Amino acid sequence: MRSGTPLQTTQPAAPTVQGVPLRAVVVDTRTEKEYKAKHIRGAVFAAYVEKSLKDVAFNAAQDDFQALDKVSTLEKTKPVIFACNGAECWKSYKAAKVAVTKGFKSVYWLRGGLPEWDAAGLPTEGG
Repeated sequence: MRSGTPLQTTQPAAPTVQGVPLRAVVVDTRTEKEYKAKHIRGAVFAAYVEKSLKDVAFNAAQDDFQALDKVSTLEKTKPVIFACNGAECWKSYKAAKVAVTKGFKSVYWLRGGLPEWDAAGLPTEGG
C-alpha cells in the first residue's frame, strides 16, 4: 500500500515477495506469545492491539499500534511487509493502513500471513 494507491497484497515467494526486494522488513503484528511460538524468519515483532471492528472502515483511533514506533530497525523509505495469522486476522491489514498514515512509503500486506508462508515451506523460527 502506498499513499494514494490501493492496498497491495502479496504472497510468499523467494527470493522476492511479489516483486518486493529481499531488503523488505517483515513486521509480525500478532501477540508476543504467538510471535515467540513461531514467526517468519527475520521478522520483527510489533503487536497490533485491536479493539476496532474487523472491517475495511475500521477506526484506528480505537486500536493501539504504538509498538511500530518502537521498532528501531524500520526505515520509512524501505519496503515493509505486515503479516499476522492469515486472512481471518485483521491485525496486519490494519497495521499496513496505519503505517501509511505514519509516513511509510512502501507498505505491503501478506494476506495469508504465517499460515500461508509456512505452507509454502518458507523459513520460520521460534518455539
